[in-house]
Amino acid sequence: MLRHIRQEKIFMKKRVTGYVETAVKAVAAARGLAEAELPEIVVELPREKSFGDFSTNIAMQLARPWRDNPRRIGEAIKAELENENALSEVTIAGPGFINMTLDLSLWHQRLKEIYRQRDKFAHLDYGAGRRVLIEFVSANPTGPLHIGHGRGAAVGDVLARLLKRTGFAVDREYYVNDAGNQMQVLGRSLRWRYLELSGKRSGEIPEGYYRGEYLLDLARELMAESGRELVSLEVEEEDDTALEFFTAYAADSILDGIRRDLELFGVGFEHWTSEKEFFTSGKVDAALADLKAKEVLYEDEGALWFASSRFGDEKDRVVVRANGVKTYFASDIAYHREKFARGYDLLVDIWGADHHGYVPRLTAAIEALGGKPDSFAAILVQLVSLSRGGTPVAMSTRSGEFITLKEVVEEVGRDAARYFFLTRDSNSHLEFDLELAKAKNNDNPVYYAQYAHARICSIMRKIEAEGLCDKAVETFSGASLTLPEELELIKKLDSLPNVLERAARTLEPHRLTYYLDDLAAQLHSYYNRNRVISDQQEVSGDRLLLFETIRQVLAICLNLLGVSAPEQM
Repeated sequence: MLRHIRQEKIFMKKRVTGYVETAVKAVAAARGLAEAELPEIVVELPREKSFGDFSTNIAMQLARPWRDNPRRIGEAIKAELENENALSEVTIAGPGFINMTLDLSLWHQRLKEIYRQRDKFAHLDYGAGRRVLIEFVSANPTGPLHIGHGRGAAVGDVLARLLKRTGFAVDREYYVNDAGNQMQVLGRSLRWRYLELSGKRSGEIPEGYYRGEYLLDLARELMAESGRELVSLEVEEEDDTALEFFTAYAADSILDGIRRDLELFGVGFEHWTSEKEFFTSGKVDAALADLKAKEVLYEDEGALWFASSRFGDEKDRVVVRANGVKTYFASDIAYHREKFARGYDLLVDIWGADHHGYVPRLTAAIEALGGKPDSFAAILVQLVSLSRGGTPVAMSTRSGEFITLKEVVEEVGRDAARYFFLTRDSNSHLEFDLELAKAKNNDNPVYYAQYAHARICSIMRKIEAEGLCDKAVETFSGASLTLPEELELIKKLDSLPNVLERAARTLEPHRLTYYLDDLAAQLHSYYNRNRVISDQQEVSGDRLLLFETIRQVLAICLNLLGVSAPEQM
């Protein structure tokens, strides 16, 4: 989703790409071909480990423009690559794939580089300072946050951390939907509950009102507030002053609760923006005037329509109804117009999956206002189902009660909740098993990743306490790390910048948990089969160097997820 800006050859894949690029240019020059005609060089991991460390299909890409057999082109490129001392082997496979194996000493050197960078490792300049605004959660202040909101909160917060790590200037924003009929219904619901507690109402709460117990709690709090004189507000059912009071009290109280729940979940925002303010300040009128000047608004049957179908939407959309009331879409147009006016290069909105149809109409509005197609991205977050030991848990009741984010966090802990919400792509349904999230075993992915970090910390404490190694870890070279699984661990560490860059480009923070799962599994597997400390000091020291570097990378990843990196468990 994000346009590529700039890359540095800071990890092996980039270095190898540079080797291939140099070789291809040399072959092109020998053939009298212009460099401008060269396609983008793509270097990937080969499908089979036996093929080497990296592979490229550039020879096949060049076959048509160079009008030559891809294997013959590959052989010419291979001949140039064999002059590169960093490559221990170059082979041609299939129709023209070029497979490359790096000299083992380079991997040892790379391990030392990663170790020396400490927590600065995998800080990228991919974003080149571009300003990004991520708007997420933005739940209506009509009730507490539920676990669906929690998933969106985790996705948004981790994406913000990820984009910052990769060089973007990022702000988080919560859009408070405090305008429209829903707020009037909220005010009526609280007033009804207050009058019910006062003995002035009885029976079933009216159809369409909010029914949750949280409104009874608010009504009790309101009654308990000393010095509050509400008698005059209780009399007339249609008293606008009373309705305004109850609406404001409910909205403010619920929003305060939302802020506290998000703080409990480890999520904060640089900005809280009110939808109501867009109407009262005239920003909605200004946005509609802008669209009218661009001749993309028209009247039909007394309503004002935006010609969104001209910009790829399936049909045109109403922005002002025949009764003169502006739609939510009108305020959303004004809101996104104002976001761009604040100087952001990219807007990312994180919505529930039920907003799927809303994406093309808002994209159309942004384009009509002069925004670039790649300046807006919407991430849709699918539903979460709860289970306990594999048995489904009812999410809500007829009384309007539902399982809140706060309840889940208090039961399983912040770390597990955040990690679990990111164990799958946000566009896939997620089953959240409460018992698994609390389990202290290897089946629990967050426990498995945290235990990897704690296990290494335990080893380091033992080394320090017992003096089992009389040389500092940083003095070792890693040269004795020749086992295949040791090399795979170093490669895994080296790949983190590539993982982060790809996650930033695709706006997919769940890639980080996938990486952590793999790294933890490789670490535990290696530990279970190999002694870290032995009577061979060079081997022990090199393995400690490897382990300490893994610990550093585990800590970086856990921090990006907003999850703690415990030193003991």
